[in-house]
Amino acid sequence: MAAKFLLVSAGIMMISSLIGLFTGGIRLSVTEYVQNIWLIIQSLGSPGDITITNESNNTYPMFPTFWSYYFYSIIIFISSILLATLIAFVLTFITIRLPQKASRIMLKILNFLESLPDLLIIIIIQFSVIVFFKRTGILLAPVAGGNDPVYFLPIFALSILPSIFIFRMCLLLVEDELTKPYVDLAVSKGFKKMYIFRTHIIRNIMPSLMNHMKAFILILLSNLIVFERLFNIYGITHFIFAFPQVDVICFSLILFYLPIFILLMISNIIIHLTTGQRMVI
Repeated sequence: MAAKFLLVSAGIMMISSLIGLFTGGIRLSVTEYVQNIWLIIQSLGSPGDITITNESNNTYPMFPTFWSYYFYSIIIFISSILLATLIAFVLTFITIRLPQKASRIMLKILNFLESLPDLLIIIIIQFSVIVFFKRTGILLAPVAGGNDPVYFLPIFALSILPSIFIFRMCLLLVEDELTKPYVDLAVSKGFKKMYIFRTHIIRNIMPSLMNHMKAFILILLSNLIVFERLFNIYGITHFIFAFPQVDVICFSLILFYLPIFILLMISNIIIHLTTGQRMVI
């Protein structure tokens, strides 16, 4: 586990060093690339000494300024993961109670919704909030963050497409699981379909579902960058764009990846204890 985290961190370090060649103009130099890597290694060795320089060329310590940006993004990101997963499982639970024809129609609707661009969904949500406010005078949630943290709307908007992705995967996995002989055996013994779903099917589909978590997290990460810019969120993306220094970029990305890695590791342990299977992190 630790080796995988170190490998990912090394990859982030190399990418951050490469980005440094394009900040302030294109400078394709192997020497500067190596210097960037060495600077990052030194900074990671003593993160308390990392400094940031603003547009006025004033330099000051990165901490504690960094933490407000960091935790803002982490709260939105982790909350979106949990909300998307919850929505997906609730919808799956409801859908399997429907007739098979209705389930197939639901799957077609999901394929259509999943094909919609992220930007279109963001615009629709923002427009809906504005229209509702104009008609009722009730502001459901601030559309732009400004200096005040906004949580509800970004979390909800960010979780929409991932919840569709997880819902579709759950539905396909559950439908496949329902064709297994043990389900027919359980039904013949008088067990209800919902009991089988809660007790056996969810446990059996979790390893396959978790193996798709990388794609799910990549969707969330790509959406987060767009959402933070459009919702005017002062999160980790804003911080990196404001201070595009190689050591700042690298440290920010590694620290952002850390809770994701821990979440995947805990999920892997839980799945291994309940099913005896392991997922690939």
